[in-house]
Amino acid sequence: MSRPDLRRLVLTAALALEDVVESGISLAAQIGGRRHPLIVPFIGHGTTRRARIGARLVRGRADAESHEPAVDEDRSSPRSRRATLRTSLARFLTVEITRAPVTIHAPGGDVEVRTDRDGYVDHEVDLPDVAPGWLDVRLTGPGGAEAVAQVLVVDPAADIGVVSDIDDTILHTGLIRVRDFLRATLLTDVADRTPLPGAAALYRALVAPGRPVFYVSTSPWNLHGMLLQFVTLRGFPLGPLLLTDWGPSHTGLFRIGAQEHKPGLVRRLLDEHPQLRLVMIGDSGQEDPEIYGDIAREHPERVAAIYIRRITGLDLGRGAQIDGLAAEISALGVPMLVVDDSAQIAAHAATIGLLDPAAVATVEADLA
Repeated sequence: MSRPDLRRLVLTAALALEDVVESGISLAAQIGGRRHPLIVPFIGHGTTRRARIGARLVRGRADAESHEPAVDEDRSSPRSRRATLRTSLARFLTVEITRAPVTIHAPGGDVEVRTDRDGYVDHEVDLPDVAPGWLDVRLTGPGGAEAVAQVLVVDPAADIGVVSDIDDTILHTGLIRVRDFLRATLLTDVADRTPLPGAAALYRALVAPGRPVFYVSTSPWNLHGMLLQFVTLRGFPLGPLLLTDWGPSHTGLFRIGAQEHKPGLVRRLLDEHPQLRLVMIGDSGQEDPEIYGDIAREHPERVAAIYIRRITGLDLGRGAQIDGLAAEISALGVPMLVVDDSAQIAAHAATIGLLDPAAVATVEADLA
């Protein structure tokens, strides 16, 4: 058997296994009372003339107002690990409603679309030159399902946009250590997730003049609600959470490979917003340096700066490799810095006019 034939066989088997597992989850969920259609909206984004709307149609209980449990900031005692694990697993054990109609009630008129084989809606709608800022778009579906998607309409006058990774960039995850990653993802309540010191103050300063921020991550869409709660709870500026889908497809064991996901999204943002120069922030734990470096080589005039947070635990060879890349990109005229904390980013950003110098002290104070 040739390698392409073997690959197709493996992918076909993986898709069939996924269908069997999801059928079992669906049956168990319906027995447990999760029978009613529920729309889970994602944060959309676009221009004054066009926007991308995303959501997922799943089954939930009749009295469920949200697919994501509310954060109890005032609880007198921490949740048990068992309760946290149960909530975390529930995010992944979803029961999707496929090939079902969902209507997007956009300002330019109603648009009916259908969910895909995984229950997703991902659709671009035309807008009648709406005002910049936040736009609420109502979504309706079968069985009376209804939700409101928040849509960031980027101001055409904005000159800078921020693109940021999430794991180990704003949120301590320990992604390079499997044990730490699983503990953070499955056993840590959202109210107990640890933000990187000074990061929220830094991001607020960077977007203060009305600039957009886009959070780009290879985390699955199942975590959208939790990450949105984290961003809100910890005082980060609100922006689209551009995540991915995990699981097999006809092209690979992951529907969108990590190497395709971030570069594709960043290039699309550059195309959609030709007036923006991007500040890109990531970490040294994965491929952020190479991904951002490639974008800078392709479009040096569109990248204002690149900041890479240095992750502890990397070997010296990898550290030297990233330092060499930073020197190469900086020589092209695009500042690329490898930093230890948010204060270093703020200090440099202030010197090149990306934030108010007075904000540096605020970021430094957040580190204390």
